[in-house]
Amino acid sequence: MKVPAMILTVGLVVGTTALGSADTTTDLNNQAARMNTLATSQGESKVIGKISGDFNSFLGSDSNAVVTGLRNGTPIKLTSTTTTPSATSGGLPVTTTTTTTITPPTGQMGYGNVYISLALAKQQLGAMGITDPTPQQLQAALTGGTITQTTATGTTTTNMQGILTLRSQHMGWGQIAQKLGYKLGPVISGMKSVNHSLGNVNTASSKGHSVTSASGQTNGSDHGIVSSSGKGAGSGIVTASGKGNGNAYGRGSSAIVTGSGHSGGSAGGVVSAGSSSGGATHGKAPGK
Repeated sequence: MKVPAMILTVGLVVGTTALGSADTTTDLNNQAARMNTLATSQGESKVIGKISGDFNSFLGSDSNAVVTGLRNGTPIKLTSTTTTPSATSGGLPVTTTTTTTITPPTGQMGYGNVYISLALAKQQLGAMGITDPTPQQLQAALTGGTITQTTATGTTTTNMQGILTLRSQHMGWGQIAQKLGYKLGPVISGMKSVNHSLGNVNTASSKGHSVTSASGQTNGSDHGIVSSSGKGAGSGIVTASGKGNGNAYGRGSSAIVTGSGHSGGSAGGVVSAGSSSGGATHGKAPGK
């Protein structure tokens, strides 16, 4: 009886793990698709800026260039400067500038995949104690190579398979993360935060106090509502083809124009049909 029970337990664990992995992959793909959709609705420059900002502490001033290069699948040229003491006693320090070119083997990628690749590179290098990588270290993490580190205990060299190289071999992100020994949970969390922020920008930009419909125009700065072909300036309400230029700032001081009338008053004027009001009007015309 014990053997079947063990087999059943192992089967349940494996099944649960597979289900959890599938959910994680689905969530990752959904967030990646969401980021690509936001690039269409918000504009690519906003998404590039947001992703760059998210990795600014990791990539520094190279962040925008790296994100753009990965997105377009074009070579990324990064420079680094090192200063060493002079070999001659009393001589000036020697400054050397090195250019490193990272060529993405994946070609052009969607913004979601750009984010995932950088998030995994950040995890991998961070586990090695590298939080501010040199261009050479970033290149090794993304496309493969070696990273040599010297500490108080000695010198170690680590072979890097390259996240983008693995991806170019048609491996899924879940497979890559598993191969490297990292989890996708933090990656998904970061993507959700970026997408949420971009979504809030869209919501905020759609809020306003002026509403114009049909072929109308609004020339006011606040609270103007215009329908049909009317024009609204200030706090007036205009319907049909009327024009409202009244300035009203209180509940009892709103200029209202209906029909084809014109209101030029500044307080409480109500005009209907073909009438015009050119002064300050406090009455209602016509009465019943």
